[in-house]
Amino acid sequence: MSEMFKRPMLVVILLCAIHPLTAQKKSFQEGYIIALNGDTIPGLVKDRSPEPFVSLYNKIRFREAGRSRTKKYGPNDILGYGYQGQHFLSMLFREESTFFKFRYYTDEAAPHVFLKVIHQSEGLIYFEYLFVHDDNSYLDAFPLFYRPGDPEMVRVTQGLFGFKKKQLAAYFPNCPALTKALYEDTPSLRTVPELYAFCLAYCVP
Repeated sequence: MSEMFKRPMLVVILLCAIHPLTAQKKSFQEGYIIALNGDTIPGLVKDRSPEPFVSLYNKIRFREAGRSRTKKYGPNDILGYGYQGQHFLSMLFREESTFFKFRYYTDEAAPHVFLKVIHQSEGLIYFEYLFVHDDNSYLDAFPLFYRPGDPEMVRVTQGLFGFKKKQLAAYFPNCPALTKALYEDTPSLRTVPELYAFCLAYCVP
């Protein structure tokens, strides 16, 4: 084989060898985990498979900074993790349904899951529960409000139907301002962040 053909083939072989390593590295994100003792450990995090067919891992993959070994951590193994401005906490979480009505419990019998933290304050946390649709592998989420120490969380919206007004009013029974705002003819609360700010101002001690 002439020298003219050897060099291009060598470049192709090298590129093919490098590409999988580059793709593998990019699938991890710079982030951290929070150990059970409260220590924050920096490293590389991966919590889902690459697109287009996404699946969420039951146990995240983590490489501690300066080390090459990858370890797996489930929600029972760590307090939380994060990467690229996204933060997840390990929480007790159990969904129950009765006649298509869903409730979300945080009792000791519930398993731990990772929930994404959108906003957090001392009296109220705004979570998202991430899930993947079985039919199309599409990643989706729904919002939850949680008062720390409460035995339940409340789901905030129901798809295209907007706020779950009855459930929210029941979750904040001592907040007539919220009930009024939810049921007024011209709604002043249109988004979940607006609702969260309202609850902080009027419904959380």
